[in-house]
Amino acid sequence: MKNFKLTIEMLPKGAWNNDFSKTLPKNEWDIVRNACYKKANNKCDICGFATDDLDAHEVWEFDVKNKTQTLKDIIGICSRCHGVKHIRNSQRLGYGEDAKRHFINVNNCSELNYASHLTKAQMDFEEQNKIFRWKIVADLAKFGLKKTTIKERKIPFIKNPYQSIDWDLTSFEYNKKLFQLYQSSPPKYWFNPPRVISIDVDNYQGIIEVLCDDINKIEWYLDKQKIKTKYNIVGKFKTALKVENLNGKELVFALFGDGGKTISKTFELLPQEVL
Repeated sequence: MKNFKLTIEMLPKGAWNNDFSKTLPKNEWDIVRNACYKKANNKCDICGFATDDLDAHEVWEFDVKNKTQTLKDIIGICSRCHGVKHIRNSQRLGYGEDAKRHFINVNNCSELNYASHLTKAQMDFEEQNKIFRWKIVADLAKFGLKKTTIKERKIPFIKNPYQSIDWDLTSFEYNKKLFQLYQSSPPKYWFNPPRVISIDVDNYQGIIEVLCDDINKIEWYLDKQKIKTKYNIVGKFKTALKVENLNGKELVFALFGDGGKTISKTFELLPQEVL
């Protein structure tokens, strides 16, 4: 495949939020990005466009076999080249065609070349998405940070007891099989215990999202100890819990409403080493 000056880089889902622009303290990231801008000398490192408004872009290399993401470089690039690098985001925001034209112009190639490169990037993205946790490898000293320690994110793997449920087919009667339901005593009006509409687990970023109805509050328990409470005012309620940095094994939630209480099955939190 042709080597392009400007390439598409789709970050695998397990690497989202691993970038140093998010994980380094602001003062340290400022040192890195300012060194990058100085090196670029107000010109995009890729297309050469002159601007004093460059973006600091981290160039990563992913090794699926060893589950490593290695920092190869940090470069100063213009917003148009950055839009090509993160083509999925450009497409989502409605700038996909602009990004495609910029790719073709910078690389002096055809639409077919662009389509082939995009397909290859998508295939790499899908292959790399088989990895939930990446080990970061980086020498930050060459970017001006000699004493910085790379902090690994601690996100346990969530074993979802509702993995195989088709929530489009569920009903209140089916909820009785999936949850422990407790009617308020004495019953209040015509209310039933809170109803779970759907549960989504993102095991790349470690998030459990619950959509429910007829609820006043949700409580989360880790190893039988309450760790979080969120309240609902009215109507359907969507809430999420991040498991990053949680130290425990068994996680459940309880929904409370005028009609009673609904308790989930256990979500097991497994250490990263099992992945």
